[in-house]
Amino acid sequence: MTTRTLRPGLSLLVAALALFGLCAAKATPKPSAKQNDATLTHVESFYAQLLSIRRPDLAASYNLPPRNDTFEPLSESDLPQHVEDLNLMLNDADRVPSSPRADTIRARIGRELLQYGPQGDLRTSPFLWMDILQAAVMAPLAGSPTADCDETHRIEQRLRTIPEALRGAVVLMKGAPAPDSALFQQRIARFEFFLRSDLPARTDACKDGRRLADFTEADTLAAASVLEFQRSLMPGR
Repeated sequence: MTTRTLRPGLSLLVAALALFGLCAAKATPKPSAKQNDATLTHVESFYAQLLSIRRPDLAASYNLPPRNDTFEPLSESDLPQHVEDLNLMLNDADRVPSSPRADTIRARIGRELLQYGPQGDLRTSPFLWMDILQAAVMAPLAGSPTADCDETHRIEQRLRTIPEALRGAVVLMKGAPAPDSALFQQRIARFEFFLRSDLPARTDACKDGRRLADFTEADTLAAASVLEFQRSLMPGR
């Protein structure tokens, strides 16, 4: 897999965080309540953006407002940059006194960072990967049970990321223990059902033949890549 340049938006995010942190480090007076609130707002905003782009499963679990950011699945090449982004945000959040908001954002970032260590779930759990991808595909619906043609197009675009994402997952999980066979096959079956039955049923509101054909093609390729993912992690099955 070739190394991919980060989106301009993420590069600006890193630069903004670094500048924000530098300004905070130079400030000698004790931060005021207003400054602390500005810091938390800054961190929360950037964290919500990162989750929308990289971890839609976490964005959904935290009930964050829907966003239209492009989904970019994590890979071996860009995981270090993502970890650096998180650590920059955590450093800023650590400058703020304890409060429900500050403690929540610190805990969320800290828990996510644990998933990226050598024994973290991103490197050991195929279940996490399917949760991430299913949340990514569902995100354009923003809680609606059905998709119009524009939403169907956005879902189709995200479906096209699944084969690459799962190939990247196999690389990240190289050397990890094989998952429990029965549980893994059950989860694979549920993910297949989601792709082949549940998701297509949600596009019935769209009557644009071209949009539906593109969706069907992307959905078929995504479902096939799930089976390849299963074979890669459990050869012989």
